[in-house]
Amino acid sequence: MRGVRLLSRAGCDRAREEQFSGQDRVLGMPVTWGLGYAIFGDTYGWGGWGGSLVMIDPATRMAVAYVTNQMRDPGDDNRGLEIVMAAYDGLQGR
Repeated sequence: MRGVRLLSRAGCDRAREEQFSGQDRVLGMPVTWGLGYAIFGDTYGWGGWGGSLVMIDPATRMAVAYVTNQMRDPGDDNRGLEIVMAAYDGLQGR
């Protein structure tokens, strides 16, 4: 935001360092974790029950966060993903 750095470069790098990679026993799927975020290739973030999510893409200098005030079943809820995709479309000038 107007040149204000909220987290140092070292802090950003540390958050992306792999802390765990393997089968998540709660989720029942393979996950790579940094410090508080799942790592997905060059991006990182996580979602919550009800559709809330955060996604950080350092290459595009973009972060998207979405918090809902209405719970839906996880399989029926694409609101957060749609917002992330719209943000990428905006970067590409669509």
